[in-house]
Amino acid sequence: MVKSVNVGIFGHIDHGKTTLAKALTEVPSTSSLDKLPESRRRGITIDLGFSFFKLGDYLITLVDAPGHADLIRAVVGAAEIIDLALLVVDAREGPKTQTGEHLLILDYFNIPTLIVINKIDVASQEDIKRTEEFIRAILNSTENLKGSRIIKISAKKGIGIEELKNTIREMLDTMEIVRNTQDFFKMPIDHAFPIKGIGTVVTGTVLKGKVKVGDELKVLPLDSNIKVKSIQRCKENVDEASAGDRIGMAIQGLDARELFRGCVLTSLNTKLKVVDSVVARIKISPLFKYPLKPGMRVHVNIGMLVLPARVTPFKRIEVDGDMENIVLREVKGGEECYCVFQLEEKAVAEIGEDILITRLDLPPTTLRICGKGEIVDFKRVEELNIKRVVSKVGMIKIDRNRVLVLGLANSKEKAERLIGQEIVIPEKNIRGRIKGTFGTKGYLVAEFDGEVENRDQVLLRRLIRWR
Repeated sequence: MVKSVNVGIFGHIDHGKTTLAKALTEVPSTSSLDKLPESRRRGITIDLGFSFFKLGDYLITLVDAPGHADLIRAVVGAAEIIDLALLVVDAREGPKTQTGEHLLILDYFNIPTLIVINKIDVASQEDIKRTEEFIRAILNSTENLKGSRIIKISAKKGIGIEELKNTIREMLDTMEIVRNTQDFFKMPIDHAFPIKGIGTVVTGTVLKGKVKVGDELKVLPLDSNIKVKSIQRCKENVDEASAGDRIGMAIQGLDARELFRGCVLTSLNTKLKVVDSVVARIKISPLFKYPLKPGMRVHVNIGMLVLPARVTPFKRIEVDGDMENIVLREVKGGEECYCVFQLEEKAVAEIGEDILITRLDLPPTTLRICGKGEIVDFKRVEELNIKRVVSKVGMIKIDRNRVLVLGLANSKEKAERLIGQEIVIPEKNIRGRIKGTFGTKGYLVAEFDGEVENRDQVLLRRLIRWR
């Protein structure tokens, strides 16, 4: 039985990704090998390229991801649909900024990775050794890719290609690739075009579920229903396809001009939502040197799209038996929190989906990947009732064995609003609670769990709505 596998080719610009794809390819496919006019004009891969080759029982779809700094959006989209990655590094130049970004993406998505040191025919042994040592040092700093294998080739001369194929096969044989074929159907559309006599054709990689000729599906976010007329896999007609397959489908009911990157084909009973706000549990990369702050503009990868968004980081803590959402002034590298992302465009997403957070406004010479996350909700900022902590400092006054607190309120009316609030004396680690008021000047009566003295400083922390 033929097993469909998706292998991505990543790496810095001009390190030989497309040359390697050509050396491996047996059957070209949509947007493969730089055949887009814009790719030919600019001389770089501007979009995901797809092609096929067979390796034993495996039908391998090659996903050629761009290496140019401005095109990290497409790279992130590629990471979602692949099972195994080839990270190509020029033997003479060694790892570059985009090499590091691609490796970080692969590490975040926990994708098994094979390092391919390319152009060994024009590099010295000293160059090759230095590049290999540099790559191993980078791998040792990752969370999931420390033991990744390294292969040395020349894609242009064909040196090491057979060894590379054998290594890919060995890695695939040891991997447990689990396909979710029982869930609803989900296929992000990466290309759509009309073919005379056939109609609208869409291509993509099936992420979950199954599809058969004659099925009725929904296109989100268009909310349009279509019917599947025919299916092709590796340019061969098939009656059905399932998770992991790279396919083309002729569909009825929608013009190709209405479709765009970000559209998803899915079952009529789908759990996907069209949203403009995402709440995620995130972790900031320890390597990212800029803090995230409320209101900051970032970019969020959701499926095949990378969308601009305004971020609000917050934490969830228990206050008096209730869980509260507390805004964070900033989140730094290595820290974890929740974030709500207010998207500037609508996206198709589902609970549990992985996302990546980037700062594409930063120069391409610096690391722009902020961190990763998992979608937990679709609520907007105003629905989350996010609060901020307000602190105020008062002072103890002992009056006839009565413990009073001055300075937290300036009137009896305001003092009465504070009854029941918890207060602390930080220097003595003493806690207390406001029990009542005294007089008309805003004095408070308090009880503490330790001995207090005149002029001890008292701290009151309150939660108020953030915005």
